[in-house]
Amino acid sequence: AKFIPEELVEEISRVDLEFAKKNSTFESKPFVRTFERVLEKLLATQEGLESSIAQLERSTKTYAEDHRKKMTRLKQTFATVGSSFEKLETQISEVGSNTIRIGEQLDTVAKEKDRAESIRELVGFYADLNEGNASRLDELLDGGSEGMIKVAHTLRRLNTIVADNQYSAPTDANTKRQIEMYSENFEKVMLDSFEAAYRDNDVHNMSVSARTLDSFNGGVSVAKAYINQHPFFLSSMISQSQDSIAEASYQSMEGISDIRHTPPAPDRWLAQLFSDTRAVMLKDWAVISKVFLRPIDLMQQLLKRVFEQTIQSYLETLLNRAERQSKLAFLRVLSSSHMETRKLVEDLQRFDAETVTPAVMVLESARRAGNARQGLLDIPGDTQTSSAQFSRSRYKQKSVRKGKSPDHGAIDDEDEDIDDEAAARDRLGEARSGVSSAVAIAALIGRSEGDNAGVGLLHGFLNRCCDDLFESYIAGGNYMNTEQMHLKDAIRQTLVPFVRARTERQGSGRGNALLGILSSVTGNTGAGVNSSTIISGGSVSQGNGTAGNNGNGTLSVGKSGAVASAPGGKDLSVGRQGEEFEGTLTTGTARMLLQVHAEAIARAVELENESQVAESVSSLTNQLLTSLGEEYVFPALEDMMEGLQDTRQEPDLRTFAVIRTANIVVRLVQTHFQKAIVPFVGTGSYIYRDIVAEKNKLMSRIEISLNLISNKFIGACTQWLASLLSKQRKNDFRPAEDDFAAFEMGTQPCRQSTDFLRRIEQACRQSMGAENQDRILNDVGDVLYRMLMEHLRRYVVSVAGGLVLVKDISKYRETINSFGLPMLNEKFSLLQDISNIFLVQPSALKSLLDEGPLSRLDRATLQGFIQMREDCRSSNLVKQFL
Repeated sequence: AKFIPEELVEEISRVDLEFAKKNSTFESKPFVRTFERVLEKLLATQEGLESSIAQLERSTKTYAEDHRKKMTRLKQTFATVGSSFEKLETQISEVGSNTIRIGEQLDTVAKEKDRAESIRELVGFYADLNEGNASRLDELLDGGSEGMIKVAHTLRRLNTIVADNQYSAPTDANTKRQIEMYSENFEKVMLDSFEAAYRDNDVHNMSVSARTLDSFNGGVSVAKAYINQHPFFLSSMISQSQDSIAEASYQSMEGISDIRHTPPAPDRWLAQLFSDTRAVMLKDWAVISKVFLRPIDLMQQLLKRVFEQTIQSYLETLLNRAERQSKLAFLRVLSSSHMETRKLVEDLQRFDAETVTPAVMVLESARRAGNARQGLLDIPGDTQTSSAQFSRSRYKQKSVRKGKSPDHGAIDDEDEDIDDEAAARDRLGEARSGVSSAVAIAALIGRSEGDNAGVGLLHGFLNRCCDDLFESYIAGGNYMNTEQMHLKDAIRQTLVPFVRARTERQGSGRGNALLGILSSVTGNTGAGVNSSTIISGGSVSQGNGTAGNNGNGTLSVGKSGAVASAPGGKDLSVGRQGEEFEGTLTTGTARMLLQVHAEAIARAVELENESQVAESVSSLTNQLLTSLGEEYVFPALEDMMEGLQDTRQEPDLRTFAVIRTANIVVRLVQTHFQKAIVPFVGTGSYIYRDIVAEKNKLMSRIEISLNLISNKFIGACTQWLASLLSKQRKNDFRPAEDDFAAFEMGTQPCRQSTDFLRRIEQACRQSMGAENQDRILNDVGDVLYRMLMEHLRRYVVSVAGGLVLVKDISKYRETINSFGLPMLNEKFSLLQDISNIFLVQPSALKSLLDEGPLSRLDRATLQGFIQMREDCRSSNLVKQFL
């Protein structure tokens, strides 16, 4: 608790205070005496406390000194113990080193002993065979599978000795001959035993023979025997004539050489062959993994035989037939075959990663755990196996040297313990029966699920097999050269109707020569062109990078408002079926060109290496853009431009349809670029930038050409309207009183002009977008307004002619109002007011000129119209208003 002096004083003087309160008087002496007694006690307590503190300090100092001395002695003791342990550790290390050296020496002695024993035994066999005695080997053969494997090892080492001993004495030739004869007979008997077991589907005896031959010669002969008599290579489909198979397949591949026909399905015989290959590999693995020591090697040999002999032979026949037919047939067969082969390889790689590789790892793990020590003359460790690796069986054969056939029914199972690899195979079989996934099999050997997931031992080998099949057709630019030649021919073939129509229209010798060249390349083509395209449903969508409105009154190209459908769904595009040969742009032809290009890109992506895809796509795209512009779009636009040169004829209103089709072509190219090209070239490479530059260059040139055509068309319309108005007769506005036809129908130039304007409006609205419609109709209407303003100041108008003139202007105004442009409506409303100048009485003319819209016109302009009134001089109108 906190010490408070006031509380202490109150507590000490509490009795004195109560006494003072009772007597109602304050006496200081009791308080003084009380405080004196308390002070004496406090001083005595202070002295006792100081004495205790001093005594404790002396005791503490003594204890600290004792503790320091004890710690010093303890440190010395620990240092002594540590030194003793170090000496003991050094002595133990010396003893361990001596023990290791002794163990190594004992191991060396054991190896030397085993080696000496092996050499002694081998020398004994060599001496026996030199004397023509093979009884010891025959006795080993009677020892079952373990004995047969030992005989195989012995014969292999003996053959190695006689093969390496080049400077042996002539007497050794007999021994060499005896060893070779015995080895040949032994190998023949083992192969016969294997083949008999293979025919009987006896996996156990197949395994015994295969492993024996593996110890004898590495398993080369037994692998050849297994593959050579495999039913897959002897089946009826493979044994048929390759030509007949290819012929039958070709009959089912319709339209393979027709660019208008979609690519047919892959060759059905090739697909069936691949399906059989999948089934065979999945089925054979169950046998191979149980029979052969190195199943992965045999799988490679079997797959190599299938790819190099069966598949390659049929594929060459198929591609040769396609190449003789056409480039397109060859490319389509090559692409579809490559795609099917890649699917086969992917399926086999998946089977390898999920089943083959985990199973091989199980067997290799067991083999490493059970490897025995090898002697000096032992065969390599990957082929040496202990005789206890198989279930014991007894091989009953009296004499192999005499060539007797083995008795396949004489292999009896013996009740002996199996080794580690046999146990591992049993565990692998149990895993196969329950679970076939890589995770379950890998769990047998402690392999995690993520280790090398998806990649097996055969992965690279299968990829090489696939590449080798098509290398001669793809490598060295062979495929790309063929693809570019086909694309060039396909574009020419698609443009044959266009060129023929141009040639017939122009009648030029150069055009006829070009048509002859194209016909020689493509032959006769059908009248129609399939308008199917990579753009689904033929729809057109706005894309980035298209040429647009430049804001200076030019046509908009590629904009969403650039194309408008006609009322009622009518389409004025010149790309309709009946107009395909008119030598103009058609959406069907453009779509066909893009479809051919898209198919070429798909083949390039399928066949080319991943690193070369972008360059190949760029090369094909540049070829398309060049041909599309130089051979199709620009010649068609130039023809349209030339058609507008002749001012003696009415302008061809199909110009609008050509502009519309050109817009569609631009948007199709943009959509094709986004969907079929960009995904394969990326957006951050120089290749992409180059392609975009070429595409934009083409679109910019098209935009410039369309603007020139538009301006040329407006100029042609101006010339034609001027030609129509020039047919106005001097007496048209001074009709006779009984000329009722003039009052009701107007003049002939007016009727012809308004009819021409209505047809312009209809064609424009059917083919152009709203933005371009307004621009073209406004230009035409403005030209007509200026021409009429000049036209009315050239003819004298009578009072009756004023009615005719008002009728003409009303028709012009009605036609222009249908354009729906407010500025033109205002101008022709003013023109209607001007026509009233020729209709009103002279007395009302002043109010008409001063109060109405005509008041905004200058006097000089009004003077020209007033002077054309027939009564201008007689009524003194000139002096009155001028």
